[in-house]
Amino acid sequence: MPRKLKPKLCSCGCGRYTKGGHFIPGHDSRVYSAIIERVGDIRNLREVVEQYTGKKIEVEKGTIH
Repeated sequence: MPRKLKPKLCSCGCGRYTKGGHFIPGHDSRVYSAIIERVGDIRNLREVVEQYTGKKIEVEKGTIH
């Protein structure tokens, strides 16, 4: 039997409820865009994440086209 999803507040902060996930469809992109706008570009975001986690972000070879 499938699990019953519980609505919860969207993690973007819009105040609306999801159908059980973290974001309303498309709202994860809104958060991503706001983060990129704040840090400058994807290279800076990578640096921030690496500094925060203490782990280097490795991109698998052959998966980027």
